[in-house]
Amino acid sequence: MIALTPFLLSIAAIIANIFLSVTRIKKGLLLGVNLLFWAIVLVSFFVFRNEIVNSDLPFFATGFIVFGQFELVLCSIVAVLTILFFATLYFSDDERYFKPELVALANLASFGMMGMIISSEIITTLIFIEIASISIYAMIALNSLSSKSIEAAFKYFLLSSFMSAFYLLGAALIFGMTQTTKYELLSKLSSPSFITTIGAMLIIAMMFFKIAIFGFYRWSIDVYYGASTSITGYLAGAFKLASFGMLIKFALLYSGGWNDILAIIFSVVAICSMFIGNFLSLKEIDVKKILIAAGIVHAGYIFINLASFSGEESLFAGVFYIAIYAITTGFGFLLLNALFGDKQVTIDSIAGLYKSSPIAALAFTIISLSFIGFPYTVGFLGKVYIFSSAFEAGYAYLAIFGIINTILSVYYYLRIIISIYFKESNEIVILSKPRTIWLNILSILAIAFVILEGIGIGSILGYLSLVMA
Repeated sequence: MIALTPFLLSIAAIIANIFLSVTRIKKGLLLGVNLLFWAIVLVSFFVFRNEIVNSDLPFFATGFIVFGQFELVLCSIVAVLTILFFATLYFSDDERYFKPELVALANLASFGMMGMIISSEIITTLIFIEIASISIYAMIALNSLSSKSIEAAFKYFLLSSFMSAFYLLGAALIFGMTQTTKYELLSKLSSPSFITTIGAMLIIAMMFFKIAIFGFYRWSIDVYYGASTSITGYLAGAFKLASFGMLIKFALLYSGGWNDILAIIFSVVAICSMFIGNFLSLKEIDVKKILIAAGIVHAGYIFINLASFSGEESLFAGVFYIAIYAITTGFGFLLLNALFGDKQVTIDSIAGLYKSSPIAALAFTIISLSFIGFPYTVGFLGKVYIFSSAFEAGYAYLAIFGIINTILSVYYYLRIIISIYFKESNEIVILSKPRTIWLNILSILAIAFVILEGIGIGSILGYLSLVMA
């Protein structure tokens, strides 16, 4: 039972929050309890990692759930991002953007995301996708005073329903041709039939939609922007990470003979996503939209590694980049939410930010430099791993396209930095003393994460090296 500890704790958190959501418990205490819960979940992943990976429980031997090194790493990062989300909620406006139900839904969503990662069967994966997605629809729509949020929730619900139908059609085609929906059995197909391949492509299309990659990204601009800033960070970080996790398991770790086709598809997706994301970001003046559109670019970098897949060990670069991108994004939206809430934040809005919030301004600057890939930041290290893996696998052209797009991204990230330090503004960001202290602590954590990981002594790099060795 030790192997189930993290999941039992997360279920306990969900149940506890269902009861807490109908009480009048104070916001600070509610968030504190949840931060403690997920800190324990995170620690349990590390403490019980050997028992979890080597568990012989029948629960893990059914073929529906697989929990190995890959799953352990990504589930641990989901726990980190859930902690960051609850820290972000501390700064949300109590009347419009925070309700006790939001916390209960976030716990349910995180549980669903971990399920997406550990699932190894098509229908089980869909069930966990829906658990996470339905929770997120509700989280977005909780801000009933904003028509933008209601529209975003409805749009996400409607489009996700269509994509789920395609997913189910793909599952039906695969089951009809192979009599199984388990990844492990599908991986033993030496030459999948045409119908089976079509089914697999329909399932992968739905996963592309959840990641918001080239061809499936348009919805994400409106939905992420329409959601509250705190929820946008959660979506852009945790949900994208979980979506990559299920894609990698289905398409690569348990590939059913589709590797050659997928290498071509992933290469095209990587190149198009990087260029499309950059062109969308170049013309934007809204900081939130810049970060959302840039997420398409970063997803493209990850697809460079997936396109050059040559075995589980080759995924180290991709997993590392997913992890550091998700956490850095979480910190970025945390700072935006703390400083500006859900107000529109243009490049001019952050002018002179270093005067009113110097530590937060420095943290946002370093995060921007990390997204660029500036040396001695974690983003630089992540790009080195990604591009090196492409060169080593014989996909040098993908690495070159990645470098070109990295250069293009310098423009809009530098606009943000220049506005923070070299432009004057009459707007002054004023926070209460407790919020200022809490913001400074989180800003220092963000700076430490980006720099320490960047010079190679951070916990994520060490954890990946230990677990995936």
